[in-house]
Amino acid sequence: MSTVRHVDRQGRIALPLDWRLKSLKGEKEVVVVEHEDFLVIRPHRKIDLTEFFDRVRVDIDPKAFADYTLLRQALLKKNGE
Repeated sequence: MSTVRHVDRQGRIALPLDWRLKSLKGEKEVVVVEHEDFLVIRPHRKIDLTEFFDRVRVDIDPKAFADYTLLRQALLKKNGE
């Protein structure tokens, strides 16, 4: 969807209310990505990196985790070594 907005003398525009309600969800910051002749405006989201702590995804037989040598061999084989 496209809308035309007025840019005031100080370079400000009003973001559409429906977009603010749907995308910002009460947040007060956006990220503005500048390209050559256009801007991309996205909500600024704080990412909780702790959800990735203590988590590894590998396609290896769980039995290999009981023996370091088997695990190492399986990991090296997955990486093509």
